[in-house]
Amino acid sequence: MYRKLAVVVTCAFVVSHALGAVAEPKAEDTKTRLAIELMQAAHFDRNMQLMKEQIPAMMEKQFDSLAGCDAVQPVMKEFSGAVADKVSGILDSEDLKIDIAAVYAETFSEDELRGVIAFYESPLGKKLLDRMPELMQKSMQISQDRMKPIMSDMQKLGEQYASRIKEASKTCKASSAPPAGAK
Repeated sequence: MYRKLAVVVTCAFVVSHALGAVAEPKAEDTKTRLAIELMQAAHFDRNMQLMKEQIPAMMEKQFDSLAGCDAVQPVMKEFSGAVADKVSGILDSEDLKIDIAAVYAETFSEDELRGVIAFYESPLGKKLLDRMPELMQKSMQISQDRMKPIMSDMQKLGEQYASRIKEASKTCKASSAPPAGAK
């Protein structure tokens, strides 16, 4: 049980930090404005909302093996809600949107951004966007189902490498320490 809890907490931590670790955007220019327009055309806010709504259920699914234990249920609901609240704060951030827009602006030319916007505004693009939540949900379920058979192997790998990583990190700390006698 504690290993699963550690996995979920670690995943939540990594996701929240990864989402917050996007480089600072440059001054808003035409490409950044087009990237923001693209995000609006692609229903970025709706997708973030759907992601936020799925977090508690995804976390609770990680603890399916505890489903029979009634005493654990309220604690798990509280825990998953607390983690969801933390992640939601990042997903709701205007800074996140600007950071992601900057990535789009770095990745695509102005013409490419205009082309993708035009696609999302076309009938086929709108159909894709309308079906995207269903596609994502089914894809996530397939991914989760495919991961189930290797979860115990993943746990063993984590245990196997944890001590080695901890040992290796000690050498990093030692090499970054100031020389003896230095102030």
